[in-house]
Amino acid sequence: MPEDQTRWETFAPRYRALQEADLTADAVPAWLAQWSALAAEVMQAGAKLATHADLHTGDEAVQARFAHFLGEVSPQVQRAEQALTEKLLAVPDYTPAPDFALNYRRFRDAAALFREANVELGVTHEAQMNRHGVITGNQKVRLGGEDLTVPQAKQRGDSPDRQAREQAWRALSESNLGIAPDLDALMVELLGTRRQLARNADLPNFRDFMWKRLDRVDYTPEDCRAFHEAVRDEVVPLAGEIVGDIAARLGLDTVRPWDYNRNNLLDAGGRESLKPFSTGAQLEDLAQAAFEGLDAELAGRFRSMRGGLLDLESRPGKMTHAYCQYFPVQNEPFVLMNVVGTAEDVRVLFHEVGHAFHGFLSGAAQPLVWNRWSPIEFIEIPSMAMEFLTLDHLGHVLNGDELARYREKQLQGVVVFLPWAAQMDAFQHWLYTEAGENPSIADLDAKWLELDRTFHPFVNWEGLDETIRAKSWQYYHIFRAPFYYIEYAMCYLAAVGIWREARRDPAGALANYKASLRLGSTVSVPELYRAAGVEFRFDREHIRGLMAFLKEQLA
Repeated sequence: MPEDQTRWETFAPRYRALQEADLTADAVPAWLAQWSALAAEVMQAGAKLATHADLHTGDEAVQARFAHFLGEVSPQVQRAEQALTEKLLAVPDYTPAPDFALNYRRFRDAAALFREANVELGVTHEAQMNRHGVITGNQKVRLGGEDLTVPQAKQRGDSPDRQAREQAWRALSESNLGIAPDLDALMVELLGTRRQLARNADLPNFRDFMWKRLDRVDYTPEDCRAFHEAVRDEVVPLAGEIVGDIAARLGLDTVRPWDYNRNNLLDAGGRESLKPFSTGAQLEDLAQAAFEGLDAELAGRFRSMRGGLLDLESRPGKMTHAYCQYFPVQNEPFVLMNVVGTAEDVRVLFHEVGHAFHGFLSGAAQPLVWNRWSPIEFIEIPSMAMEFLTLDHLGHVLNGDELARYREKQLQGVVVFLPWAAQMDAFQHWLYTEAGENPSIADLDAKWLELDRTFHPFVNWEGLDETIRAKSWQYYHIFRAPFYYIEYAMCYLAAVGIWREARRDPAGALANYKASLRLGSTVSVPELYRAAGVEFRFDREHIRGLMAFLKEQLA
């Protein structure tokens, strides 16, 4: 009978054995290998329980099992890992191998941030964040006499018929407002918990706490503020130009909220959105053919996922976000999506499978679990670059005109995404450093409105209930991945740079891409970017140059 991985005693004896071992400098490599194997098992247990909870948001037994793991196993693991870290750091005359030096420094910094008071509080925090998935995973949208999932309703909002778009937008907005009070209450709880996490760590605010926790050592909050300003000045006008041109060609006198979806801009010819597939299986076939054209190794990796490591269909009771999970013991990624047949689904699948390739390649190259994947400033490059690297391998499912439309949307998507990314990051900087000790939900709504008017001035809300606009901060990452968003912008800029190089040297760009993934977390962020053939930059001059390149490509 398999061991119950929701019980601490399943793992405790092995942690105790590691803690009690005699540890000399010469013995460290073998001891680390044992610790890594154990850590991988714990990570995998949590990852599988979390994924199962997201696939069955309405199943109380599934939710309780994950909650039990968070409450029973996670706190004890944190304490045991802290003790092992302190044991490692105390070994005299130990010099880490080059491929472990970076993580040794991270271990040291994480140990300094550890506080016993934050162990149980961290369990509370995880449980609170998980409630967001339960609230949104069971969300229904009533439209045209039927109940739809959120992804299905969003698909209706991409109709070339403006009245149909407006009806879908209003139905989705009504549904969002219906759960807004629950999300407001949850955010109040989260803000209190996050303030206390920072206080317990002797830090003035949650931003500074997360800066250390996320190991942000290559840039500063001031760099982020400069990025916000650069996007405002260099990208927002181009985004407005793109959206305004589409509206003019469609004969729209103004751009209303139902005319703007940053993930899928309207077709300037008034055509239906591309629908390259109908079922999840067809999407898998489409992607398989694209990967076969791109690279035999990557195609083989994707083929191996098709036996149970993809859950693509949208259905009730399933968390509505998309992500790639990772099971480190078998070195297997798992992709969760909610597809409804759109070209945007194609892009998102390439994105999430790019993450999967990162897991596969870094896992195969790096035996120690901590050396897999990468720092978060790089982790979206494998996914976003894959969105571009597959562009020239879709001719089997899209004809010339369709491929041109898909490519245009991909390039437009980068431009209109950057203002959203800057807005998300700016909101969080304000929320955790400037909003005061106890900001009200009205304060959050007002700040979001201010930022939205700055970064999306081309959308006309005149005469509409701006409560809907004000609540758009109720987004996945604000609840479940605090301060993780500017990385998307950094990596999109890098992905454009990789694609620019691939236009010149496809084989060389792909080789650099794969080589950088295999490095995992063994080198610094700037070194990872260089390995991929780009620079770690998100300053005004760099952004201006990439926008000029995208404008040229779109022309």
